[in-house]
Amino acid sequence: MKQPRPSLREIVRPPQISDFIEKGVVPPGTAAGPGDSDVELRIPVPGELYEAFLVKISEKGISLPEAVREMLLDYLMKEI
Repeated sequence: MKQPRPSLREIVRPPQISDFIEKGVVPPGTAAGPGDSDVELRIPVPGELYEAFLVKISEKGISLPEAVREMLLDYLMKEI
């Protein structure tokens, strides 16, 4: 029997992204596999902004990489 085709919403917003948008659930990071590499992101910001950012992520109880991943996902979903 033929499988139903996924909807455009399912393609653009998989369950992990929907969970992030609707519930604030951050998907776990994936380990780099063979041929994959982590990307280093450098953003120059004033010291006060960085300190405020660290305070905010400590309040949420998440790590710096999780916070950055959350911000990037949030930004990307606003642009789609």
